[in-house]
Amino acid sequence: MAKTILKLNEEDKFDFLLFGIACQLKDYRLCREVNLKLDLKLIRQEDFDIYNNKRMEEQGFAFFKFDSKEEDQFCLVSNRGNKGFLIPEQKQIDYFLMIREGRTSMEDTNILSSLKEISIVLGAYKFDPLKLKSRDNLLF
Repeated sequence: MAKTILKLNEEDKFDFLLFGIACQLKDYRLCREVNLKLDLKLIRQEDFDIYNNKRMEEQGFAFFKFDSKEEDQFCLVSNRGNKGFLIPEQKQIDYFLMIREGRTSMEDTNILSSLKEISIVLGAYKFDPLKLKSRDNLLF
């Protein structure tokens, strides 16, 4: 009897644009500025919770979300939670903006330059999710 082997492509799970934002202000203030600059309507959701196996506890992170008419999904999540970091290897990053493209194709350089133009943003960087060690924390 022949065996059927299914291989899951890890790239499909991480098919989104990921930007890191350094900003020392509160999450609601950054969210407002991102909404104005990128013409979004990010709205606060329940905290994004992950379970930390090393500490044996749950961690919560501020989470904002917007779904556009073109089926694009925008998520702004804090990297700093009440008990640690969402992506511990990127401690200099305060927030992550994740964009799952729907029917529109977005130019990552345009988004990155728009984020850098926001006056309260100290720095904005593009990340490849597949190169992050804690990338599974970004799946929801």
